[in-house]
Amino acid sequence: MKPATACENLSDIRAACDEIDREIVRLLGTRMPYVREAVRFKQSEQDIRQPDKMPTFMRARRDWAQAESLDPGFVEHLYQVLVDHSFDVQLALWQRRAK
Repeated sequence: MKPATACENLSDIRAACDEIDREIVRLLGTRMPYVREAVRFKQSEQDIRQPDKMPTFMRARRDWAQAESLDPGFVEHLYQVLVDHSFDVQLALWQRRAK
C-alpha cells in the first residue's frame, strides 16, 4: 500500500482504503471470539452490561483517538456500536446457556 501522500489518483486512494477496511474487519473478527468467551466468566445476566465500567472504557478509547489525531467523539460512537453489538451477542449466548 502506498503512503497517502504518494497516491497519484482516486484509484490509489480507494485501493488503500479498501486494504485498511479489510484489516479493520479482520481485527473485528479477531476480537469477536473474546467477546463470546467472556460469557464464561460472567456470573449473571446483569454482569453482561456493566454501566459502571463504561466511562473508563470510553475514556481510554477517546484518549487513543486523540493520540492518533482522530475525533474522539467519532471513535466513541464507533465503539458504542461495537459494545452494544458485543452485549447483544453475550446476552444471546447467556440466554442459550441458561436453557
